[in-house]
Amino acid sequence: MATRADRQLITVSESIWVNRPPEAVYDYTADFATRTAWDRSISEVTILGTEPRSARITVPGLGRTSVVMRLDRRPERTSAVFQDVDSRWITGGGGAWQYAPEEGGTRWTVTNSVEFRPTWLFRLLRPFISRNIRANTRRAMAAAKRILET
Repeated sequence: MATRADRQLITVSESIWVNRPPEAVYDYTADFATRTAWDRSISEVTILGTEPRSARITVPGLGRTSVVMRLDRRPERTSAVFQDVDSRWITGGGGAWQYAPEEGGTRWTVTNSVEFRPTWLFRLLRPFISRNIRANTRRAMAAAKRILET
């Protein structure tokens, strides 16, 4: 059994200003049904439930997982955890999103964590994987911003 010291966790945090009120940013980005429209790292979403909000997502090349909301405080913040992970590479993860009013818009901050299986290949590729997760997060947030501001 892996110990806490054996965990292979990558956490990225990104922030972007969106020219829309927090309610609008929250309603769009926290809606599982819109996720594939702005986040190309997710190819499929199946809504599982509403209490708590949950969905089964597919991430090409990595597998499938259920995302279950642990905190769902509109329009301030959300947090979610991965459950029932079906992946050769990932064992868990989750994230927290914050929506703060700022300068007539919203400062949207995303913190995502992905836990990988402790393998030599992961240790070798960790810097590349971390950069890739950060780049995908930035790209998705920028796409959501473009959609929201159009």
